[in-house]
Amino acid sequence: MKTPTPQQENAARFRGSRDGARTEDAPRVESGIRRIGQLVRRLLPRRRPIADRHLAREQLRRRLQVLSVLSLLAVVALIIWMVFFSSVLSVREVSVVGLTEEAAVDGTSQVVNAAAIPLGTALARVDSDGAGLRVEALPWVQSVEVRRAWPQSIVLAVTERVPVAVVESQDPFDPDGEPIRQGVDADGVVFDPPGGLWLTDPVIRGEPGAIAEAVDVIASIPPEIERRVREVQAVSPDDIRLKLGNDAVVRWGNAQEAEFKAEVLLALLPRRARGYDVSAPQLPTTFNEKGPKD
Repeated sequence: MKTPTPQQENAARFRGSRDGARTEDAPRVESGIRRIGQLVRRLLPRRRPIADRHLAREQLRRRLQVLSVLSLLAVVALIIWMVFFSSVLSVREVSVVGLTEEAAVDGTSQVVNAAAIPLGTALARVDSDGAGLRVEALPWVQSVEVRRAWPQSIVLAVTERVPVAVVESQDPFDPDGEPIRQGVDADGVVFDPPGGLWLTDPVIRGEPGAIAEAVDVIASIPPEIERRVREVQAVSPDDIRLKLGNDAVVRWGNAQEAEFKAEVLLALLPRRARGYDVSAPQLPTTFNEKGPKD
């Protein structure tokens, strides 16, 4: 057997000591590696299982839905409060439009007083139907439209009645002892125009129940006869009489067969009678004829 040299013995001892050191340090190295791995896993976000991620997203979605609904309810509640209960959108002004220049001053005050819309009331809570009915109760108002002019105004758009004739009442008289004169429109409604009665003729006198028929007669007669009429006598709905500018009286009857009656009357006028009866145009008559001019 060959004896190892001193160099070989030294090399063998060095390898043995190095292997022994490695063997002794191995547990400590492995423990350190494990600790580093644990620290890294703690620092890095953990990946949840797929089922947990879906559940988390669904819970987040539901929370967002709830928040959205609550936000919407809060906005709606704020709007309701502002519109119906706050002073932000309340009535600050009531204006009237549609009146003629003559009726603007007196008519405006009458309409505003009749509407009776309190200032400070929320615009949305104004009783527009009630205000409209109160204004339409004024005899001279034909119609009215109540408009909300946001944010703080009410506009009353009024249509006036237009007089087509004058109704003169012999009883009662006015303070000056004169007969009371009022306007009457095409519907037979008698009223006092707020700007004063500017119309002077034709004048209707007679029974209140025959006024509407008298108005229909005035509306039905042709212009060539209408311009001769100065007064309408409403004896009854079937006995309307026209007083012409020459004081002749025409018994017209009611408003039926107006064109036929007009043709007959125009044919009779040259006779210069004091009275004409065309109420039955098939059988017309005259009274106190003077005869045609030479």
